[in-house]
Amino acid sequence: METLDLHGLGLNEALEKTRNSLQWCLDHDVDILDINHGKGHHSERNFSVIKTEVRKLLKTLPEIKAAGYKVVYGESDFPVCLTFDAGHTLVVAKGLEQQYLGGKKVQEKNRQIYSDEARRHRKAAKERNARQRKSY
Repeated sequence: METLDLHGLGLNEALEKTRNSLQWCLDHDVDILDINHGKGHHSERNFSVIKTEVRKLLKTLPEIKAAGYKVVYGESDFPVCLTFDAGHTLVVAKGLEQQYLGGKKVQEKNRQIYSDEARRHRKAAKERNARQRKSY
């Protein structure tokens, strides 16, 4: 995984850095490029121009799809995005968007927390607790 931080850059410089980093990642078979463009809280209009333009750029680059990558927004609900937010955009090797990031322990913990079985277990526990409260 590689990280690209675009904070403090102008729009043209951010786009050029994004192109260069993306090309390097494609050339070196990097699984995930984390582009940290920010949410725009520090801009004049409280709107991230860089975020918008970087995402537009990524949609127009055919080499991303041709190389077997997918653009995933940090606010998505894919497992790969659990530790990210709207201030990030990920370029992910296809198939890895369903993987959990982190070391082995973190991956297993996330798998346990966010698996379908864990969700069903939490839902059943909530229903049991609600029934118990009604019976009192």
